[in-house]
Formats: sequence, C-alpha cells, structure tokens
Amino acid sequence: MRIVDARQLDPDGFAAALELQQRIDRERDPGLPVTPAAELRATFDDDATDHCRHQRVVAFTDSNTAAAIGHVELNTDAANAAVAGVEITPSDDRTAAAVLAELLRLARADGRTSIIAWGDHTPAADAFWTGLGAELRYTEQESRLDLAAVDPELMAQWIAAGPADLELVHWARHCPEDRIDALVATANAMNDAPTDDLEIADTVVDAAMARAEIEARAARGLEYHGVLAVTADGEAAGATDVFVNRHRPAASWQWSTVVMPAHRGRGIGRWMKAAMWQRLRRTEPEVTALQTGNAASNAHMLAINSEMGFVPTHLTGCWQADLEVLRTSLA
Repeated sequence: MRIVDARQLDPDGFAAALELQQRIDRERDPGLPVTPAAELRATFDDDATDHCRHQRVVAFTDSNTAAAIGHVELNTDAANAAVAGVEITPSDDRTAAAVLAELLRLARADGRTSIIAWGDHTPAADAFWTGLGAELRYTEQESRLDLAAVDPELMAQWIAAGPADLELVHWARHCPEDRIDALVATANAMNDAPTDDLEIADTVVDAAMARAEIEARAARGLEYHGVLAVTADGEAAGATDVFVNRHRPAASWQWSTVVMPAHRGRGIGRWMKAAMWQRLRRTEPEVTALQTGNAASNAHMLAINSEMGFVPTHLTGCWQADLEVLRTSLA
C-alpha cells in the first residue's frame, strides 16, 4: 500500500481520489450531489479552517486504486496543543490501520499526545476504534432540512414571536466591522454546547480569529451567511450562521446557533433560524437543503430542529485515546 500527501497527487492520483470520494458520497448520502473536483481540490489544499492546520493523505493499492482518505487536524490554540483529530474514510480495518499509522506519525511529530477520531457511528467503526483502545466519548445527530418543505406560516409565527427589544442583523461574506465584537461574543458562547466526555479545552476566539475563519472557509468555497440578534446598544443576544457551499449549494450547512446566557428562554433561537430560512429562500434559490449536526445529548436544539423540519440521517461519533495507546495497539 502506498500513502501519498493529498497536496502532492499527480493528475491520475487525484482522479482516483475523486472517484473514491464520489463513491463514498453516493453510499453515505444518496440524496446529495457528489463532491466535484474543484471542491475536493479545495479541501485537500485547506490548511486553516476550524482554527486548525490540516494534512490529508490518500492510500493507494498496488493497482493504483485509491482505497482510503485520511485526515489529521492540529488545533492551533494553545489550550489544545496536545490534541489532534483524525478521520479515515472508509474505515476498512486493514486499510484504516495503515492510514492511521501515518496520521499518528504526523500528529506525534507535531507533539500531540491525545487523539480524537471522528466519523460515522457504525458498528464497524466502533469496533475498529474500541478495538485499538479508544473510548466513544461523544455522539452527534446529523440531520437534513428540505427548505421547500418548511412551513412558511410556522416560520412567520417564530419571527412574530421575536423579542421586541432586540434587532436582527443579516450579513453575508464579510461580517460588518461594527458587528465583529458581537460575533466574537456569540462564537465564544458556543463553548457552552455539549461535548459530553471529550477531553478538549474551550477555544477562545478573538476578532482576528473570527475574520481568519471566515476567509479560510471562503477559500474552500464555503460562504458565510449570518444572522445576529443584538440589543439596542449593539451587544450580542444570539447568532446563527450557514455555510453556503458554492461547489454544491444543495450540500450547504446550518452551522452554529447560539443564544447568550442572559437572553435564553425567549424564543431567540427559533426567531433567528426562521429569519435565516426566509433569507435563504429569497436570496439563495440554489440552496435547496441544509445539513446540520447537534450533540445527541442536546435535546433542546434537537427539538427545535425537529419542529422546523430537520430529518435525522445518521449518527457520527468521536472516539478518544492517548496517541501511544493507539500506536501500541497498531504495533
């Protein structure tokens, strides 16, 4: 088996990787268009999103068929300097083990000691990771929303029930400078979201980091659309954001939705989600569906999404272990 840095693939290697990715797409999400070449290239070139550095590799068989894609992400915030995330698709035992060995080598060379592996929560994946000594620490419910199937009267009700003392501010592509502090406040409030038993520290965001994340997403073809709920003096009450996938608009993402602690229990989450739905229907007709993920333990947000029309599609999981435990098990 040959393992190649995804950024160094020759044209034939990239074509084989694209064929693999599109096969994975069809098997996992048959209702979505497959990843086009431009999106996969942008993904392979990405080295900045999620406040992480990224390295992706592709494993090839002796016949030069792409067998698996591996991904290691290295948090750039000091609080998580010991943590690396890894993903391997598909997770066939033999191939995944070879790819994991390379990902662990990259993580160890960067001084990482704790590994969080993520991917679809299937019996095979769970058996692979727990068999190596990792523990399932977190599960997430993935769901999909058909925007045309949402009840417009319900959305109008959610908007009409919005607090009269707050204002909704819409933005796209670049957050206005006079709203960046509110955006930062809501980004840091997301640290209240459940992470269950994962051993990972909060990432504290500042304005420079928020701007850099917007630009890094844009470089991948993922365009931010945001709604901020603010007080009369401009302080944050809540936010929701969507990544419009310019490569595949039907594969866009509803990302975070957060309400500041002092404003919770006032229907602000529903208000913002409904306003975002109205905006997308008006300005982004190619965005026909949204995907989202929520901690399986986050009953409140799951209930709101279900009420809106999100339909569960599958579970993802995060398994965690010390890097040396995984290396020893592989050996």
